[in-house]
Amino acid sequence: MNTPNRQSPDWHPEELSFLNKNKVIKTVATTHDLTLIKKRWAYNTLREVFLTENGYVLKRYTHFPGRKDYRKIWQREHDALKRLDGLNTPDSVGYLYVKHSARITGTLHLRTFLPGSAVDWSSEQNVQNLAALIASIHKRHVAILDPQYENFICTHSCPNAIGFIDFGRARVFSSMNFLMLFHIGKDLAKLNINGRLNSRQIETFSQNYQNLMQFSSLQNSVISFSRNYWLRRRARKYGTADN
Repeated sequence: MNTPNRQSPDWHPEELSFLNKNKVIKTVATTHDLTLIKKRWAYNTLREVFLTENGYVLKRYTHFPGRKDYRKIWQREHDALKRLDGLNTPDSVGYLYVKHSARITGTLHLRTFLPGSAVDWSSEQNVQNLAALIASIHKRHVAILDPQYENFICTHSCPNAIGFIDFGRARVFSSMNFLMLFHIGKDLAKLNINGRLNSRQIETFSQNYQNLMQFSSLQNSVISFSRNYWLRRRARKYGTADN
């Protein structure tokens, strides 16, 4: 149970050195260049997200005693972003572990900020660009596993380009193996559920995605099985299945 005395600890000297080294703060004595934009608990980990004045997103995880979140989402995000270097996604600078006290530890993850605006799927070009982005990510053997509408943006740097900004649940695989194919099916099911695309837009996406991926019949069978499994699971849980 989270109690009021579980506050965010003071910045550790190693944290300040890490931020100063990467030019996130001007000196190791100040943190006023950081703006807190999100704060929440997951089990006994306090998650804080900061936006910097010079174009970075800093995620600070403070781990208190008790039940842990063992997913290491900072490592998942870092590994995925490194694999996706050059795509329309943020760049990961790195992460750092620190020990605040005998029972409290922390993790910092620093990545670039990808500017953009809300997506509009009424544009067929945007849907085609979405298919191109997802295909590019999957071709690098990364499953994003959180394709919510809010995580997609139209980026300012490239007209009509679609970007993706949250890889905290991502999984990285060594090849287009069975597990990767199964997670592709999960990605496609979640996109149906949480991507806010209508049936026509889903059809446009699927056609473009399939043309880009060129899966074999066996690969398509695994993906289809997985996609249908996750859609049925959603239907059993909520009583309806979304497109």
